[in-house]
Amino acid sequence: MEFEPLVFFFGLLLVLGMAQGSPYIVDGDYGIGEYGDKLDEALTGYEKRSCIRRSGSCDHRPNDCCFNSACRCNLWGANCRCQRAGLFQRWGRK
Repeated sequence: MEFEPLVFFFGLLLVLGMAQGSPYIVDGDYGIGEYGDKLDEALTGYEKRSCIRRSGSCDHRPNDCCFNSACRCNLWGANCRCQRAGLFQRWGRK
């Protein structure tokens, strides 16, 4: 009589331990379909490239500098940097 609660307690611990340790797989659904979706989401922006922030080096490629910036070089065409676009440069853009 005094062992019944003890046996019940250890039996309950055993069942709970088995329930916690079992994986959650429903009849052959291993979640493989989700991997392709996640890979597609991760690779959607691989063709996009980021723009160069202000004061970063540039080389006169189209849309190289970030919004409202222009690639400006010194008199000899060296040391090109993305800088704030001048008033007339902003008017000329489409």
